[in-house]
Amino acid sequence: MSSTFFGLEIGKRALDASQLALNVVGQNTANVNTPGYSRQVVQFTATDPFTPPDFEHGHPGNLGTGVTISAVNRIRDAFTDKRVFGANAEQGSLGNLSDILSRVESAYNEPSDSGLGHLASNFFHSFADLSANPESGAIRATVRNQAETLVGAFHSVSTALDQIGPDITAKVAVKIGDANTLAGQIATLNNQIRTAIGAGDQPNDLLDKRGALINTLSGIVDVQVTDGRNAQTGKPNGEVEINVGGYALVQGDQSSPLPTTVTTTNGAIGLTTPSGDTIPLRGGEVYGLAKASALVAGYKSDLNTLASSFISAVNTQHATGYGLDGVTGRAFFSGTDAQSISVDSVIKTDLNAIAAASAPIPPATFAAGNGDNARALAALDSAPVINGFSLNAYYNAGVARIGADSRSAQTAGQNQEKVLSQLQAQQASVSGVSLDEELTRMLQYQRTYQAASRVINVMDDIVGRIINNLGIPGSA
Repeated sequence: MSSTFFGLEIGKRALDASQLALNVVGQNTANVNTPGYSRQVVQFTATDPFTPPDFEHGHPGNLGTGVTISAVNRIRDAFTDKRVFGANAEQGSLGNLSDILSRVESAYNEPSDSGLGHLASNFFHSFADLSANPESGAIRATVRNQAETLVGAFHSVSTALDQIGPDITAKVAVKIGDANTLAGQIATLNNQIRTAIGAGDQPNDLLDKRGALINTLSGIVDVQVTDGRNAQTGKPNGEVEINVGGYALVQGDQSSPLPTTVTTTNGAIGLTTPSGDTIPLRGGEVYGLAKASALVAGYKSDLNTLASSFISAVNTQHATGYGLDGVTGRAFFSGTDAQSISVDSVIKTDLNAIAAASAPIPPATFAAGNGDNARALAALDSAPVINGFSLNAYYNAGVARIGADSRSAQTAGQNQEKVLSQLQAQQASVSGVSLDEELTRMLQYQRTYQAASRVINVMDDIVGRIINNLGIPGSA
């Protein structure tokens, strides 16, 4: 026969379970706006039944002993989480790439009256004007001024591109430092979570904290996340292992820092370890920065090719002509690339040194009014001097490529942002807190609590009657 207090114990267990369930509802409601918080639900389990000793003498069988909460589960969809990690990496890459390419476009400032293309055309057009009046000091001054303005534009674009490189390097170092800090924090949480689970606890808050760290990390470098397992049993132990391109960033409670040296060998982007190994990257902010660095280096190479070809073409043609002083063989520009280009010192100080006249054909003698060489210099604007391209066409093709790269990155970034938003919405539909659902559960658990209280009241009344009236004659 069960104890007289059997019903009271069932009611007490129901009260305890309902109160804990209400506490979980309160926790969910309080964290409805907390980033990274995962909705928690209680798992009710019937307690072990009681088998009366007089089961064979007509007792109805096993008696239920009430309810308990066996777990407070954290609701997550691991598959969606990993898709979000991948989307974070792609978005981080495209965001940085788009930002850097926007800076490159600003450096070129095209199309505009102050862009290299327009200034180069003005320079060559000034030679066309000089060919019509080669003895004019005013027009010669205009030629020199247009040259100085063009040189300044070359320097400006070159300097702007040069400044981007160190900025990228510094930002990569900061991002790698952030990633290594996050990896260390994740390793620490791995240890705490494994210990808690080993002790029979369910560390939901620690799991949420670790998940938020991994989410942030996935935006910096592309990560592959797998569950850690007990070496003896093969079962998950609560830890996670994080790899970056096959490099073990986090294993158990240990983390290995990522190197900060970027490599772009054969178009493959990665990080170089002190031992010379390469950690391939496929996404994340670091990948986007490294890709941008490679593109900027290519743009700078194209700019230097343009500048060196421009210097060579103008100097070669200018050297064949004669200045007003009858001297030939002079260079118009000095320098070898976009950063070092400069108007030759002689041209700067003596306008008569500008060789507008062509070489006389014997027996004719030098004529100051001849403007044939100035006309030939003006024609360089459309002459094929760089692999079959004119200087103008080569420059326009380079600017078009920069614009196409930038637009492509921006469009891809906008599309990826939509993909990421959809995945985050899907993630929130599983793990996010709905106030409507929590209100429904709160009312449900509240009614359960009230019903359990009523059971205890009834059982208390019954027990009270037995205790107070037992053995008293005439009692009702």
